[in-house]
Amino acid sequence: MATSAIATVTKALQKGFSEKGAKVYVVAEKSDYKDFIRLYVVSDYFRGMGEKRRLDEVFSVLESFGAKRVIAKVSLCIAMTKREYERDFGAGTWIRISGETRRAIKSGPRTQRLAKAGSRN
Repeated sequence: MATSAIATVTKALQKGFSEKGAKVYVVAEKSDYKDFIRLYVVSDYFRGMGEKRRLDEVFSVLESFGAKRVIAKVSLCIAMTKREYERDFGAGTWIRISGETRRAIKSGPRTQRLAKAGSRN
């Protein structure tokens, strides 16, 4: 169920945002709990939008492009611009899924600063 739901969500988002003329990078993965889905949507289409508006756009696209039944299975949805993604996770680093819930992410500058500040105590 989860793999077909992930494929449905990914296809719906790619089709929906392409019709809006926006490029989108979607990572959907199975959550650790039951058949829920974690969803990361990266697109410059979100530039200038607040968090609520971004999520409204994502769920609107899911509803309009054939993934309405899967919306209840989304446990986490993060929508961000490419610049925000690079700032938080590091430039050139993309979430990769290799069959399990694993991500290859470098720590961002904020995390590094906190680690340096904590080590001085």
